[in-house]
Parts: sequence; structure tokens; C-alpha cells
Amino acid sequence: MLIPVKFKFEQSYNFIFYGFCLCFFSGFGQTYFVAIFNSFFSRDLNLSLSELGGLYGAATFSSALLLIPIGKLIDEIDLRLFTFFSFLILSIACFSLSRADGYFSLFFSFLILRLGGQGLMSHTAMTSMSRYFQEQRGLATSISNIGFAAGIAFFPILAAKSTQIFHWREIWLSCSLTVFLFLLPLSIFLLKGHSSRHNEYIAKQQNISSDESNEIMYGWSRRHVIRDFNFYLLLPLLMTLPFIATGIQFHQLVLVSEKGWSLTTWASGYTIAAFFNIIGGITAGFLTSRFLGIGKMVPWFILPLFISLMLLVLFEDSRVIWFFMLFNGLAGGTYAVINNVLWAELYGTKNIGSIRSLIMSIGIIAAAAAPAVMGYLIDIGWTMRFIAFLSLLYLAISMFIAFFADIRPRPNPGL
Repeated sequence: MLIPVKFKFEQSYNFIFYGFCLCFFSGFGQTYFVAIFNSFFSRDLNLSLSELGGLYGAATFSSALLLIPIGKLIDEIDLRLFTFFSFLILSIACFSLSRADGYFSLFFSFLILRLGGQGLMSHTAMTSMSRYFQEQRGLATSISNIGFAAGIAFFPILAAKSTQIFHWREIWLSCSLTVFLFLLPLSIFLLKGHSSRHNEYIAKQQNISSDESNEIMYGWSRRHVIRDFNFYLLLPLLMTLPFIATGIQFHQLVLVSEKGWSLTTWASGYTIAAFFNIIGGITAGFLTSRFLGIGKMVPWFILPLFISLMLLVLFEDSRVIWFFMLFNGLAGGTYAVINNVLWAELYGTKNIGSIRSLIMSIGIIAAAAAPAVMGYLIDIGWTMRFIAFLSLLYLAISMFIAFFADIRPRPNPGL
């Protein structure tokens, strides 16, 4: 019988909604929103699409590098202050983009937009859920993760409709004002009572550290994590979805053309992907929190991505689009939960912000590299079907390697 979920005082529904909101607000800096304006950037700033793509990729890569030192600060300063500065960066980024008039100003705008939106919004939400939830960590993460799916469903439509009425500069200026005047105060309000939540968390950490009989010493530092062999056994598996999914999404026009599919039919499939992203996230949250635990989910959680790639390799019928989007959505939702719960369970929560900023930066770099790598393979004559087959091989090898990882909390070697 399924036991009703009861969150304790420090695990309030307001705090979960805070996580949901930050995941949703990350949409301002996500590719699915920014890319709607590509034709306007190209036309008004006199940039070719290849120049624009290179600029965007370089800005994304740079933002990933900046996220490593900046993301670590969430372990050192009050969450409300970190949230304030994250929203401030996002607001400034939107304003800067509304005023961009050349190559360098556009690069700077993209840089802080990707840092504030895709980077800090996501990082703050997932780090907070991982740190302050324990028994229901997977479930809290999965509920917050719904914000990403909601953003996918909402922001592209908002952009498409807005560009029919307003100038793109007016839209980004409105985004800046909305972030600063409405979304920032809302998020700070949702953190009401955070001092009590944080004090209880600190007390629990001190109890764990003072218990000499407890062999599980939470609080791995980032420098100890990068020396841990298990980290490198798991990393290839955790980088599969950012690399493969981003590459296929970026080159979706090539895929659709090769298969002879309708672009309209393909695009409509994203609604299915968004729905099953939610289903996958909630299912993974319940499984990790109530039934299997994180250890039994690795490496099997990535199977939906494996199935979606098999569909691309084996079938040409356009009806496969619906099944591809279904399994791709399941993969995205499951991955988002596992990728956050895993590191907290394995290395503890004391320095989870520092550790997550490293993981997230590697993921962003993988996602930034995917379009270029797959684009090169396409340029030399490889088909998307063969690229999907190679992705299957990489995924299978990554799953095999992850089998040898020890998915158990272990003493911090630095203690």
C-alpha cells in the first residue's frame, strides 16, 4: 500500500514550489526560448546563422566554466542572498540582450543569460531540494523538476506569440522587468522561514559528524570527489543524455529530412515528450524515495533513452515519432531526478552546491559540444541514423562501466 507523503516542517510545500518556480524560470535562459529569436538576432545584428551559432556555443561553454566557482557559493552564503543575486544576474542578462547592438555585446548577453537562466536557476533549485530533503529527496526533486517540463510547454509559445505583436527588444526588456519586479520577490517570499529550515539542517549535520559510530561521514569536498574512482565510473553515463539529446535536438531538421517525416508532426511530438517528462520524473522520485533506492536505479534509469535511440535506428515510419518522444520524455524526467539524488546520496549534502556546480558544468559543456561534433559527422557524410547507432554503442558502454560503481555513501577520505 502506498503511504501518503508527509513533509516535515523543514520540508514545506512552499519550499517545493520554490524549487518548481526556479526550474520554470530557467526557461528565460534555455535554448528552446532563446532560439525563437535567432532570425531577429541574425537580421538586426548582421550575423550569419553559423556566426550566431558559434557565438551562442562559446557563450554557453564560458557560462559552464563560470558556474564552477559561482555555483560553489551556495554552500557558503544564505540561500536567500544567493537567490537574489541569481535573479539579479538573470534580469541584467535580459536587459543587456534587449540593448545588444553587436558581436561582443551579444556574446556578453548570451553569457550571463545562460549563466543566470540555464545555470543558476537550475543549480539553485536542484541543490536546495537535494540539501534540505532527506527521506523524500527523490520525490521533492521530481516535483520541482515538473517546472522544466512546464517551461518547455510555455516559453516557446510565449516567444512565438510575442514576436507577432512586439519588437524582440521590447520582449526582452519586459522579461527583465518581470524577473526583477515579480519573480524575484515571489521566490524570496517562498523562502519565508528558511532560517529555521537551515538551522535544523545544520543540527542534523552536526549530529552525524559527532556520531563516531556512524561510518557514513557526509560532507565530501569537491577536490575529494574528483579523486574518487567511482565518480569517473558514473560520469560517462550521466553525460549521455545532455550530449545525445542536445545533439539530436539541434540537428532535428536533418533527421526529419532523412526520414522523410513532416516537421509539423515532429514538432507536435514535443507535447508528448513534456508530458512523459513529468511522468518519468515523478516515477523516478517515488522509486528512489520509497521503493528501490538510488543504488538499484543505476544504470537502469537510462533505458528509456536507449529505447528511443533504437527506434531511430530501426524504423522509418513517421508513427515512430510518438514513441520516440514518449521514451525521450521519460528519459529526461528520470535523468533529472537521478542526476540530482545520486550525488547527494553518494557524497552527502554539506558541499552539494560545489559538487553539483561541477557536474552541471560538465553537462553543459557536453551539451555545448554535441551540435559541433554531430555537425562535423554530418558534414563528412554520416547519416543521423548511423549517429544514433554510435550513440547507442556509447550508451551501452557507459551502462556497462557504471555497473562497477559502488553506489553507497562512504566515509569522506579527508576526515
